[in-house]
Amino acid sequence: MLSNSKVPKCVVLMASYNGIPFISEQIDSILSQAEVDVRLFVRDDGSSDGTRDLLQRYADEGSLTLLTGENLGPALGFLTLLRNAPEADYYAFSDQDDIWFPEKIGKLVQLIEKEEGYN
Repeated sequence: MLSNSKVPKCVVLMASYNGIPFISEQIDSILSQAEVDVRLFVRDDGSSDGTRDLLQRYADEGSLTLLTGENLGPALGFLTLLRNAPEADYYAFSDQDDIWFPEKIGKLVQLIEKEEGYN
């Protein structure tokens, strides 16, 4: 159970494949989440459009953890991410072409904790 004084830790899992037109904006929106400690884990599924290089730059900056490998498709890619994810209070899944509002995860955590009686 989370205490009210603890900032919840949320691991966001994202599978990517040839997402260069939009993935940067999605990554930035995830990293800008308020009221939570976000850790982003991305598995690239063999992109050939520069996505992997872009992800590597974010990883080199310490903004995300990057896993790479052969093309597994979305389902197995997410399972691989789950197997390699660190322990967290919450987990979220992300498409590579979304843009999240800054309060998305924080509001979801509040709703979960309210439903579970944490508040």
